[in-house]
Amino acid sequence: MKVFVFVPLLLLFSLSYAQESNTLMFRVGMGTYSMKSQKLFQQDFMKNSPIPYAKTHTFPPFATFGSALGFNVSKHASIGLWVEYTSTGGRLHYQDYSGHALMDQVLKSFQIGPFMQYRINKSVEWPIYLTLHSSVASISEEMTSEFEIEDNFESENYKLKGINYGLRPGIIIAHEVKPFIIQFGLGGEIQFHGDMKVVSDNDITFRTSDGNNLASQWDGLRMTLGIGFKL
Repeated sequence: MKVFVFVPLLLLFSLSYAQESNTLMFRVGMGTYSMKSQKLFQQDFMKNSPIPYAKTHTFPPFATFGSALGFNVSKHASIGLWVEYTSTGGRLHYQDYSGHALMDQVLKSFQIGPFMQYRINKSVEWPIYLTLHSSVASISEEMTSEFEIEDNFESENYKLKGINYGLRPGIIIAHEVKPFIIQFGLGGEIQFHGDMKVVSDNDITFRTSDGNNLASQWDGLRMTLGIGFKL
């Protein structure tokens, strides 16, 4: 936890000493997500239901959208602040002549935190950076179950919230095409997971068949393509 306190203080301290060529980047990318707990909950729901559900979505890779503001603190090093949004989800579905049934789990993640990067080669034209992004992730989930047969319709809806903490080591390759800077990044997200709790009552949690509370594991690979400019 100390890293989440120390690095923001270092960022604030450095603002008054920031050199020229500070950068603002806008990033799009793709992420893969472990979601072990969510997948197990989906499987448990199928097992415990008399309806022969089929899996139509199992938390697939999805696009990421973010930005980063970087401040140079030396010739080779910079620190800054970054944000990122992404989403994924799961769906069970069944339909026949008499009606349909489904169960949706839609998850969204918003991350914010400090980052550090250090240039490891001598090339000014094609600099390569080792990076470490840390974050606090605010997670929201909407869980919906619908059941409709002829004129009978039933529906349940739960909204859940959770907090995760993340670390993302990675590498970035950059190239300047004036007036823009283009970056390609590759990294691995490692998160420390909190329980997903029902918004209307924080004392309510869902449990999976392994005996653990429902969580959201966003651990996985991240690829990003960024374009930005010097400030």
